[in-house]
Amino acid sequence: MVTADGGIAQRLMRPLAALGLVIAFGTAGYHFLERMSVTDSLYMAVITVTTVGFREVRDLDPPGRVFTIVLILFGVGAFMYTATAVANYVIAGELRGFMGQRRMEKQIERLHDHYIVCGYGRMGRRVAAEFRRESKPLVVVDLDAANIDLAMTNGYLALLGDAGDDTVLKRAGVERARGLVAGMADDAVNLMVVLSARALNDNLFIIARANKDATESKLITAGANRVLLPYGLAGRRIAQMALRPNVVEFLEVVMHDEELELWMEEMVVAIESRLDGCAIGASAIRQVTGVNVVALRQRTGKLIAAPTPDTVLSAGDILVVVGTREQLARLAGMSRT
Repeated sequence: MVTADGGIAQRLMRPLAALGLVIAFGTAGYHFLERMSVTDSLYMAVITVTTVGFREVRDLDPPGRVFTIVLILFGVGAFMYTATAVANYVIAGELRGFMGQRRMEKQIERLHDHYIVCGYGRMGRRVAAEFRRESKPLVVVDLDAANIDLAMTNGYLALLGDAGDDTVLKRAGVERARGLVAGMADDAVNLMVVLSARALNDNLFIIARANKDATESKLITAGANRVLLPYGLAGRRIAQMALRPNVVEFLEVVMHDEELELWMEEMVVAIESRLDGCAIGASAIRQVTGVNVVALRQRTGKLIAAPTPDTVLSAGDILVVVGTREQLARLAGMSRT
């Protein structure tokens, strides 16, 4: 975990270096004064500095005893100083980690309508970056401590644990979340995540990654709203880039260029709003807001591309529209109750 441990570790080097110098001094003193071997001299220096009370190698001469007194006066102080520094380092690190975890869990407890990204691999990192670009709150869950450290370094709320575990999902606020992305590389893990998440929140919008075609139907049955096959999507995208490069470029710019005026968004028709029960043409969406309606997903689930002016809107329908921020804000006012 990336913390301020670097500065503490540097401060810890001072007492360790001091202790090492004292032991080296004691070893040299016993070697030259008492004519002991290097091993015996090191042994004498260590038991003297640490005050363990083991038996001496042999009886000391008067100069050796005087040297031992001096070594005790300096060595015991250095040893206690080092032991205290190490204890403070360990306790401070544990306390800092505990307090940081509690602070993060408190932040997660305050989240509502957020998103949970399960898996912070290459795909999970891109997903999290897109959520951040849209200013959407999210929590990263991963079983790999290195990925969690990276997520926290990148500024995300993150939890270490198995995303298929109900307890971990509850800590991530799945019962209050708006959506969940199961983006692990293992289809079996994603399946377990989808099952657990759906059992905890019926209204959760779940997107799952599938690496095999046969897994797609299983993930849908388990409760996923959408299933993404990365290789299939990448293949279609490459083909479209070759066949219709300008169309793909336009869609790429609309979906990802923050500096462009146009935005593609979806709007839900609310009950008793100005659009509820009104035909698209009669509602004068284009004339009033300037927004272009490019698709409509009816509440029955049917998707209509380029709906006609005679298409009647109902509460729960979802409009897929293109417009500027100001135009989309005006349409949002029309679609609300």
